[in-house]
Amino acid sequence: MAQGFFGNRVVGWPVALLRIGLGVMWLVAVSGKLEHLSQWPAGLQGYLEASAKTAFGFYRGFLGFAADHYMIFAWLVPIGELCVGIALVLGAVTRFAAAVGLFMVLNFWFMKGATFWDPQNHDSLFILILFALLFAGAGRVLGIDYFLARRKPSILLW
Repeated sequence: MAQGFFGNRVVGWPVALLRIGLGVMWLVAVSGKLEHLSQWPAGLQGYLEASAKTAFGFYRGFLGFAADHYMIFAWLVPIGELCVGIALVLGAVTRFAAAVGLFMVLNFWFMKGATFWDPQNHDSLFILILFALLFAGAGRVLGIDYFLARRKPSILLW
């Protein structure tokens, strides 16, 4: 059992399996960007410009900013995906990784402008899983957070 955020105990292995599986998905997502690193920035720029048509209205201003500074985001996105993926797979600072991943996926969803409950919108599923991992203490089972929590139990990162 793992210690949840509000002191509740949760069954650990299904949550750990979900955490590890999602971490692998983040690593698969970043592998394509790293594999085609020379083409990635231009591809991102085109994607940002095309997404201005489908993005939520409140998000279009930020997309314009991101398109103007696409080289910064061409590095931030894969670095974020890589760090979140590694942290989730290892179960290290899992709550922080889930929060960063949640922030990133929310931005991806805003950019797509998809309906949350649309079955073709996988972002909503990632949002729900990351939200659960944020509060479940998922790294305390089959993860490095178990050892960190034993050493410093009051820190909320694990």
